[in-house]
Amino acid sequence: MKTTRRKILKGLTLGAGSTLLPPMAHRVLGNAEGKTSAPRFVFVIQSNGFDAIQACPESIPFQKYEDRDKFETFALAKHKLPKGLAPLEALKSKTTILQGLSGRCTGGGHSIHGGCLGLSRTSGANTSPQSITIDYQLGQSKPGILPWVGVGMASGARDALMNISARAPHKSMPIILNPEKAYNAFFSVAAGGEREKNFHLKRNLLDYMVGDVKRTRSALGSLAGEELDAYLGAYDQLAARQYKLLENKEILKKAAPKLDDRFTSEVATKRLEAQFELAASSLIGGLSNVATITSAATEINAQPYLGIGIDLSNHAYGHMGGNKRDAKGVPHYEKVRSWLFGLIAKMAKRLEDTPEGDGNMLDNTVIVYMSDAPDTHHSTCYEWPLVIVGNLKGKMKLGGQYVNYPGYGKPGHRTVGSLYTTFLNSVGKNQQTFGRIDPDLDLKAMQTGPLSELMV
Repeated sequence: MKTTRRKILKGLTLGAGSTLLPPMAHRVLGNAEGKTSAPRFVFVIQSNGFDAIQACPESIPFQKYEDRDKFETFALAKHKLPKGLAPLEALKSKTTILQGLSGRCTGGGHSIHGGCLGLSRTSGANTSPQSITIDYQLGQSKPGILPWVGVGMASGARDALMNISARAPHKSMPIILNPEKAYNAFFSVAAGGEREKNFHLKRNLLDYMVGDVKRTRSALGSLAGEELDAYLGAYDQLAARQYKLLENKEILKKAAPKLDDRFTSEVATKRLEAQFELAASSLIGGLSNVATITSAATEINAQPYLGIGIDLSNHAYGHMGGNKRDAKGVPHYEKVRSWLFGLIAKMAKRLEDTPEGDGNMLDNTVIVYMSDAPDTHHSTCYEWPLVIVGNLKGKMKLGGQYVNYPGYGKPGHRTVGSLYTTFLNSVGKNQQTFGRIDPDLDLKAMQTGPLSELMV
């Protein structure tokens, strides 16, 4: 008798954590049936601005936002990518460059801090986002074992950043800055040796604590309040996550990056290379469908790029100009950006080499590159260039195009919030706006609904 998909899924749910079906099981079975799994998103956030002219191939006539009167697209196949984007040449058919989307709702400045993903105003580098951020919201829509994974590098802190992503207003999520700690959190269950032993010790401790809290809850009866229930719920979630990791042990073992000296390096750029591998592994291993990777984002005077020969802080070369192709600061921007796009290209290639359904994982993944601050070093937010690698198969029209939206306030103009709304609609969430509203723009025409030009 032929084994049905339902029977296989039922069998997979037996044993410890029986109600928690391994997310990877769905993908494995989906591959057998020619189906894709949940859409995936990666957000790569760089500090210090992304000038629109640096996103434009030299063979495409560049127009400042105030001069763009109409929507237009150009086929990238006919043009050489800008120097900073050169590592994407081999992926040009899967690359989309977006120009003209505004983000005035964030206020502008050296950095928008957490506002880049939440599209809200912030008052400083240590301020938590004032709303849920797009990465976490997308992660909630189609969660893996974890709704979201955040990793990155910074020049000062070595443990975590708390001002990029948030699960709710002022409920920050940690960007893990230490790749070794990130590895232990995500892959220790499959690492063997002391790392795996420590995983089981933590799991056993969580089981004990959950049981202890439940016993306390039962003993208190009606005296137990909401606080204790929330306490129990938190421990239950942690314990459930540990069981999910255990259920996916063999998959995680295959997906895990190889530990090497980059994970403990004193050189920040080496650590970020490891973080990119961790993020890719988290997607491939089914840990999460959303990852955020930061490169000194939200830092004004950061100096993290010494490992690639940049001995000036991003603040210093930001003041050397960037809105002209021959400005003194441009070579520094291009070098940093080219290095980052090299890491993005490597991640994309790894996803492309991983089969999924009747194609590969990159077919159902978008990698979004943007700065934590729009346009120039002292951003005005009139436009916020973005580069997208990959696609959401059957849901969005992405790849092989340079897209110009009309300039700020002109008919047909749209916002970054509209792009985030497009992402949400692509995963089945019928949301019409995202983030703060720009009071100087028409709400219905310019800030409501997805970008129809990018929707299937």
